[in-house]
Amino acid sequence: MKVLVINAGSTSVKYNLYEMDTEAVLARGVVERVGTAGALHSFRAGTAPKVEEAVVAPNHRAAIDAIIARHSQAGGVLENRADIRAVGHRVVHGGEKLVRPARITDDVKASIKECALFAPIHNPANLAGIEAAQAALPDVAHVAVFDTAFHAELPPSSFVYGVPYELYLSQSIRRYGFHGPSHHFMVASAAEYLKTDVSRLKLVTCHLGGGASVTAVDGGRSIDTSMGMTPLEGLLMGTRSGDVDPALGLLLARQGMSPEQVDELLNKKSGLLGLSGVSADFRDVEKAASEGNDRARLAIEVFVHRVKKYIGAYAALLGGADAIVFTGGIGENSARLRRMVCDGLVYMGVALDDAKNEAARPRDSGVGVVDVSQHRAPTKVLVVATDEERMIAREVVRTVVGPTAARTRVTGGTIPVGVSVRHVHLSRADCDALFGPGYELTMKRPVSQPGQFVCRETIDLVGPKGEIARVAIINPLRKETQIEVAKTDAFTLGINAPLRESGKLDDTPGITLRGPHGTVTIPKGVIMAHRHVHMSPDEAGQFGVKDGDVIRVRVEGDRETTFGDVIVRVRSDFALDMHVDTDEANAASLTNDSVASFDGRQ
Repeated sequence: MKVLVINAGSTSVKYNLYEMDTEAVLARGVVERVGTAGALHSFRAGTAPKVEEAVVAPNHRAAIDAIIARHSQAGGVLENRADIRAVGHRVVHGGEKLVRPARITDDVKASIKECALFAPIHNPANLAGIEAAQAALPDVAHVAVFDTAFHAELPPSSFVYGVPYELYLSQSIRRYGFHGPSHHFMVASAAEYLKTDVSRLKLVTCHLGGGASVTAVDGGRSIDTSMGMTPLEGLLMGTRSGDVDPALGLLLARQGMSPEQVDELLNKKSGLLGLSGVSADFRDVEKAASEGNDRARLAIEVFVHRVKKYIGAYAALLGGADAIVFTGGIGENSARLRRMVCDGLVYMGVALDDAKNEAARPRDSGVGVVDVSQHRAPTKVLVVATDEERMIAREVVRTVVGPTAARTRVTGGTIPVGVSVRHVHLSRADCDALFGPGYELTMKRPVSQPGQFVCRETIDLVGPKGEIARVAIINPLRKETQIEVAKTDAFTLGINAPLRESGKLDDTPGITLRGPHGTVTIPKGVIMAHRHVHMSPDEAGQFGVKDGDVIRVRVEGDRETTFGDVIVRVRSDFALDMHVDTDEANAASLTNDSVASFDGRQ
């Protein structure tokens, strides 16, 4: 199922295209300068190099048409636009009506338009993107996923402002919170990494980037968050002021500034940019501070002060925290920022490991999470490579197909599953005895590993207690004949087949093979194959494993299961695939269309 995720701005359309069966990113990019003669499409298809090209995009519809057309060209990731089964739209504000992902209807669009009162920059652009995508792809499901939805269960003590209560009742003036998909992703990542259920965790999650927010999460629920009715409240940000005395706007208005000018000042000219006078980009401000710029240094100190203040406040609300989680352009990439924030938090069990913190690269870790706290520190400090678009795509699948259709795990990579039914690998001599001298086996269908195939020919297995007819043969031929069966097959045959890695046949039982030309009784070679994962060297590098490692692999669904003792096999001609036998597959409701998740090394 291919899902297109769109984040439409006033002059841009960002997108990610996913194959949700494996959660592979087929393409990602952005069309910028929409509405101008200089519109530019920057994108990367799969792992190919980045491409930039001029496009004609006078409006959002034209930009989306250009995206689809580009990826539907010969050799593209789409055959045509009909390949896209659903479109997910990031919408900043859902208000009190839209508190979960929703199929887009006229009523939903009307609510998004109403919520533009609270998000005048974002919601109209989001709505323009929705209507453009519906026009470009009228026959697919369109789903809105809201930044505010993760905070929908805030308690009244958190979301009610200290203004006349009638303003809440009549105009829905309250705290809503934002960055929901990112905070959701951090919570799920932390729970998986710490190997516990979200219901048992108290977390302070910090999304620190051009926009920044901190959230207190108790048992998977947001109980307070730093952004408020709009994304302006809370932390210092790239160009936003964050918390200021509410009288500031009144003072500036009395001095002659219009509401629009006050809005521009607080939203676009403040924050790191306004304090440092250098840039809204934290990297530029860090560089200027290291070169002796006092205003840049002050901007960083104010930023850190706000983050630390919110973390302390939320730890008090939670009654302590199991982990502090950092993500976003600043939170993920600035070791200096994390060190400054965590300095002095020893009272709440935080002890940073400086070496781990400096080396933290969660996107290169294989699981997307790095623990930068000292060993046995009571409160963990985790750095997460967030993926808001992936969370949106999952919400789309849940909304369109059903709650059990989408994977729920976020850390680690996905691994296709191959259910290995009973089969035989023949030697040249035994193939000759069973089918005639020099007989060449013919292909029925290829299997997952390059150069191998299931043969049209079959043989029968004859054991001490029973027989199994028409057993598949896998080509090419091998040095020794090997028979791989499941436990239930071994019972049928009356053989005590040991659990072995492929090729390790010493001290294994033999069996009789029957073919159209004759029979062969082999003295050894019957095994139950140890479950294993095939990987190429590049894939092993992505997972952070090597040949011979033993890992855990987790599968989702109605019969969620974690498989331990999974052996990694790495070779240049291998394709990523986990092999389990039919008994294991049946226990976990797996088929050859299933995918699993890397769950770490043992």
